[in-house]
Amino acid sequence: MKWFKSLFKMNLRKKLIIYFILIVIIPLIFYFVFFNILGVYLNNSSTLTEVDTVINEFEEKIKDNINQVNNKEEFSTSLNPLLGKYQGDLQIIDPTNDMIIFDTNSHPRKFDYGNLNISSNLNSDYFTYLKELETDNGKYIYSLVFNRTTMFQSVQGTVMRYVVIGVGISIILLGFLVYYFSRIISRQILIPLEELNEATKNIAEGNLGYEIDYCGKNELGNFCRAFETMRLKLKESLEKQSLYENNRKELIASISHDLKTPITSIQGYVEGLIDGIPKDEESFNKYLQIIKDKSIKLNHLIDDLFYFSKLELDKLNIEKNEYSSRKVFNEILNPYKLEFEEISQKLIIEKPIPDAKIKVDKNRIGQVVDNIIKNAREFIDKEGKVEINFDKDQNYFIVYITDNGVGIKKEDEKNIFDKFYRGEKSRSRQFGGTGLGLAICSEIIEAHNGQIGVESIRGEGSTFYFKLPLI
Repeated sequence: MKWFKSLFKMNLRKKLIIYFILIVIIPLIFYFVFFNILGVYLNNSSTLTEVDTVINEFEEKIKDNINQVNNKEEFSTSLNPLLGKYQGDLQIIDPTNDMIIFDTNSHPRKFDYGNLNISSNLNSDYFTYLKELETDNGKYIYSLVFNRTTMFQSVQGTVMRYVVIGVGISIILLGFLVYYFSRIISRQILIPLEELNEATKNIAEGNLGYEIDYCGKNELGNFCRAFETMRLKLKESLEKQSLYENNRKELIASISHDLKTPITSIQGYVEGLIDGIPKDEESFNKYLQIIKDKSIKLNHLIDDLFYFSKLELDKLNIEKNEYSSRKVFNEILNPYKLEFEEISQKLIIEKPIPDAKIKVDKNRIGQVVDNIIKNAREFIDKEGKVEINFDKDQNYFIVYITDNGVGIKKEDEKNIFDKFYRGEKSRSRQFGGTGLGLAICSEIIEAHNGQIGVESIRGEGSTFYFKLPLI
């Protein structure tokens, strides 16, 4: 049955070909076998066997009633059932006296008694037999002539029964094959096509939750699985698009607020300066410092929007060159040393910085470091600290930026690098964040074929890290 099991592993095209061949071949095989068997049954040897049976039957009957041969009425009564059955004529001759002592034919026939046990041609309509019969009363010769067609009426009846049975079985077999293979074809082709059709209608109507159950191991099964994968990806894409649009709307609302607040503040302090409200140099400088701080925040917002528009248009240029990692990060971090000296927050940089050959866009990597440090400063208190460490392995140069701030919620960690995402929305608004800074960092690191991530413990702080491939 291995070939039968292997049939279910074939592709649909081969299966259909085999199904149709079987539907045609099986009835033909039955037809060939049946009529060959019937031909053997009706061949000459079978015919002679039937004739011998009839002769023996007559001979036994004649022997049993030969004593009554002189009483034609009684003898006829005993022989008539057989004679009527085979439409035969019987003639009995006494060879001693050379006379016919019994004849059912009204016109006696003469036979050549020198050739006994000779039958007529089997292709003729009648059989003629001459037999010598020895009895207690002496020797007799009898001749039998009977209708060949009549003799085979019983045989033909049996044959016809077998023909009817054979045809019936073949019809039932054919019907079963058609039903069985149609069920297989329906299960493997029509049912999945109906599911695909229904799924297509549902998707066209916007119902992306409709699932296809068919998972057969054939071409349509593969197609259904591919269709299901497409549906899931389309659903995921639309969900992301919906989230993206909601975040975009929220960003526009947030930026409107975040831009308006410093602009309004700047406007107020400028009007105060124009009106001469600060009366001394210290107050005057304080006003100018506030205006400067608000302008810097505005500049950060505008920079984020500018870089975001570049990302959206795939026009964020990355110009990579070969550098020493020590040289690059010394140049990037030196300005922060001076900046942190003027505030109460602390910056700790691991020294010496490991030296390795990297190929980077120095300005873009500086932008990544700036964004992460800026975020860290916003979420640590006045006495907090930011620590920068380095490492390298066989493939990457790794930068760790750790703070002891409020940390990040676990549910926010997986989304923190998404565009517009702001886990601490109230604090982000307080510090003027757009939710684009870390998304820009992720894009820049990915453009360098690197990796970026975060590890955080709520209430204890966060560690942002990024990896840059070594040359």
